[in-house]
Amino acid sequence: METMARYVMAATDAGGERFKERVSLETPTPREVAAFGDGYQSTYVQVSDEHGTVTLYGRSAGGAWSVIAADVDAETAGEVGRWFDLVEHLPGRTPAGVRNGAPIPEGEPMAKARAVSLVVERIRARRLDYPTEGLAADRFAGGWSVYAPVDVDESDPMAFLDMPVGRSVFLVGDTGRVKETSSSVPPQMAEEMFTAEEAYVRRRLDGEEFMADLQDEVARLSSGAEGPAGIASFTVETPSEAIAARAQALLGPIAQQLALLGPPGWDSFTATFSFTVSGEVAQLRFRSAGRDVEVLVPEQTALLVRRQRHLAARMPAGPWWRLLLSLGHTAGTNAVIATEYDYGDRPFPDDHLLAPGNYRDDLAAYPRAQTPAWLSAYAAGGRGPGPASPPAPRAAAAPAPAPAPSAAPSPARSSAPPAEYPVLDTTVGGKRLHADPRVITYGRKSIALDEVEWVGFSATRVAEKRFMFPTFYTNTWQFQVGRYPYYGGPKVSVLISKGGREAEQPAEWAFLVNLVGRYLEPRLLGDLVTRVRRGETVTVGGSIQVARDGIACPKPRFSLPWTVLGPVQFSNGMILIHQAGSEKPLLRVPLSHPNAVLIPDLFTALASA
Repeated sequence: METMARYVMAATDAGGERFKERVSLETPTPREVAAFGDGYQSTYVQVSDEHGTVTLYGRSAGGAWSVIAADVDAETAGEVGRWFDLVEHLPGRTPAGVRNGAPIPEGEPMAKARAVSLVVERIRARRLDYPTEGLAADRFAGGWSVYAPVDVDESDPMAFLDMPVGRSVFLVGDTGRVKETSSSVPPQMAEEMFTAEEAYVRRRLDGEEFMADLQDEVARLSSGAEGPAGIASFTVETPSEAIAARAQALLGPIAQQLALLGPPGWDSFTATFSFTVSGEVAQLRFRSAGRDVEVLVPEQTALLVRRQRHLAARMPAGPWWRLLLSLGHTAGTNAVIATEYDYGDRPFPDDHLLAPGNYRDDLAAYPRAQTPAWLSAYAAGGRGPGPASPPAPRAAAAPAPAPAPSAAPSPARSSAPPAEYPVLDTTVGGKRLHADPRVITYGRKSIALDEVEWVGFSATRVAEKRFMFPTFYTNTWQFQVGRYPYYGGPKVSVLISKGGREAEQPAEWAFLVNLVGRYLEPRLLGDLVTRVRRGETVTVGGSIQVARDGIACPKPRFSLPWTVLGPVQFSNGMILIHQAGSEKPLLRVPLSHPNAVLIPDLFTALASA
């Protein structure tokens, strides 16, 4: 008689601890799993078969259920569950298995001066438009918060309009990891997330957590009034074979997360991760319909890769320098995963090579018995196998202000965006809003950044004074990108309104403004400069005509050569254009007008030619 398969569906916490089970003779469907999890108010459901193979389902912050790890063992399901809990549900609660505060690496916490110097190195390596002098640094649980202080006139109620929008803040961990975030994100939230990420990557395995707690309890009893607990020494050690198994088991979930990023109908993909504790390069390329498609690796997935590398660091060979992973399948079946740890037996390709300091940081965090001679020489400051100045890491966790353009046209941009890249995926006004360096989607409207021809945004506050009633304040933030013609052409428009005199700037609006400042405006500016220098006349700000010999405007009617054009200023959401020698602005252009934000740099580039 044939034995029927038996499946156990269990509602669990992120770490895998079960609090409700149901047995089924058939594989539960995703709908049944979701109903079971919702019925017991659980965020996670494990479905295991009689062989102990587990498929883990998780509920996102938005309430949608999905598979987050398939065909894994129970311990790996717990690892992935904690990762998902961190990236989806951190705000408002401590992720499962993450204790208060980040574990400090062996040795002393990083010095303030070192944290600032790491940020300065990052700014210079990536040519960011950000100060490198006068930086401030504040200590928090997970490391240092490094930023450029901004002086604000608190007596001016409109001073907030002159503040930099979403200015970068750099979080530096004690191992040397630098994460760029935005001032539009509340500092406590950003620091809490960074601390939790560091704690997740470096947390002990489940069995080690238990033994460490037991060791602490023995030490407490031994130091108490009751005298020694009867245990003279205590050693917590996990066999290297078990560590290797845990590290290897995480590769499957990593591949599954990468597979979700591919275009419909992809045939195969290859991924390369070149990681150290303070620098990262991640490349992901899918093969689809006979062509290669490069896809960004989200910061959330990079976090899972960091965890895998930390586990691999405890193997006899130490942490890998590069992880190479490929996957192919036939019609969605027979998936084959191939992985390779690269320990630097041969020099790395130039586009995988990090700065020498990144390797020094990693050698300090993970001492090795042996390092390849070429890498030792390179880390020490020698030329090594690559260029004297290796390419900067591609990771960029959050947007930063756009670099100041030069007078010359911008060079062609690489089609491969950063490995860590800014992503906004939320709901505004009942519509889904998604934005990343490639596309902006709001509701049913979507536009690729490579197709955008103009950008405009504004922040306004209107005070309505009513007799015998308090003044009512309406704050409006608008953001638009589109193609010409301005009226009637395709565009995406986002409008956010809030009441109150002290209404906070929406993080969504700040994200969008900062995103286009970094990934769109440099291209638009370069295109305009090139066209004008070729002899064309372009229009910016709605009505300002810009040519090689100067600017003109039909209303108010004027025409000025570059030689008599005065300074261009930004004030209270307006671009102020002056004639030389006059304090009164000749023209005020709202930032909401198409490409008005480009006027100062455009005029500077052309007037100095």
